[in-house]
Amino acid sequence: MRGVQSGVAVIKHLCLGKVRVGDEMRMIMAVILVGCVATASVAQPMGERAATAELIDTSGIGLQLSRALTEKEGATIKTLIPLIEQQTGTKAKFYGALAYAPDEGLISNALQGAFNYHSVEAADAAALAACAAAKTGAGACSIAARILPPGYQRRAISLSLDATQAFFDKYRPATGNKYFAISRSTGAWALGPSEGGALSACTRDARGANDCAILVKD
Repeated sequence: MRGVQSGVAVIKHLCLGKVRVGDEMRMIMAVILVGCVATASVAQPMGERAATAELIDTSGIGLQLSRALTEKEGATIKTLIPLIEQQTGTKAKFYGALAYAPDEGLISNALQGAFNYHSVEAADAAALAACAAAKTGAGACSIAARILPPGYQRRAISLSLDATQAFFDKYRPATGNKYFAISRSTGAWALGPSEGGALSACTRDARGANDCAILVKD
């Protein structure tokens, strides 16, 4: 799902202790996932074995809160994640970020979220851009929190949660020639038995972007 909405209305209910089931869903939609963007550089493709060593476990997520948040703001952010998981039946997906305008406070239309990106940098950039477009004040936007893989450490390559699962569940078991393509600007990805096929499938899902490239090949 790709889009941006504001979370101010239902976050007010949350802080006042008035969240109902319907409010929970609206809160989830309020910070709904900006479309995936991958900004990690794509250099020479690597092989399956090297990529396997670099990619990260998808069994959980980690939440990294900004030190600039108050205790109450941190608690509000922490509440968002299980609500997303409960109502959608899926995990909040790395790499993700929540951005806000400090001069407007956390409870404002400037609170924007971006999830399921290919890198920390991509998620940060998307959330900050969405915040900048939504804010009304003159102050700059800041990152309130990040969604990261468990035990996150910077690696040579990184993929969104969905793309990482596809690599382990589909790419690795495949035999013969195989290619894994990603789009750095949209987060699209595809795999296939030929380079051209993987690139074409990636491009079809890339919403007009022309930056699909092969990340892994064997």
